[in-house]
Amino acid sequence: MAQHLFIVSREQPDLFSYLSREFSAESEVTVIIDRRQGQRRASEERAANEERAANAERAANAERAANQERAANEERVANEKRALAHANRRQSDRRRKAELVGQLSTLGYAFVRLA
Repeated sequence: MAQHLFIVSREQPDLFSYLSREFSAESEVTVIIDRRQGQRRASEERAANEERAANAERAANAERAANQERAANEERVANEKRALAHANRRQSDRRRKAELVGQLSTLGYAFVRLA
């Protein structure tokens, strides 16, 4: 399995060819063309809003269930820690995606370590 990934901009077909040749013998390196097309921001924002609404509804249902069952304080604290960890992981993923997009637009490629 590839442990390193080169993502090459669609606007750099020569670079893609060059990197593909250079790393063809390396089993731990994969070179791919950026498959994104056009602006997806509106659909991403809509999906994020829907996800936030669904998350808010789930959180409200979970709180009602917890109140009905009179869950222990430790359980609520554990749930809050898991939610915080999930939020931090999502922030990290968004930050990493922004870095990759920046590299693709300025350098014509992005290099990612998968392992």
